[in-house]
Amino acid sequence: MTKLTQLQKLVNEKGELMVMSDTGEKFELHKHNVKFDESSDLVEIDGGTKKFWLIPSKIAYYWTHDKARED
Repeated sequence: MTKLTQLQKLVNEKGELMVMSDTGEKFELHKHNVKFDESSDLVEIDGGTKKFWLIPSKIAYYWTHDKARED
């Protein structure tokens, strides 16, 4: 299972996932504001006034409210 698939699965199961990039930036992924693009291996976050794109391999840490995982 790729990291993109893992992230997508967690968002679908939990409804929300917090991630921290390797640069220390933190993002919240929600079912309503995120798209997973397998063809480009990107996570697109719609932040309302801004869009963000994350490369799954650059996510250093992610967590839900009940557990955390460091990669």
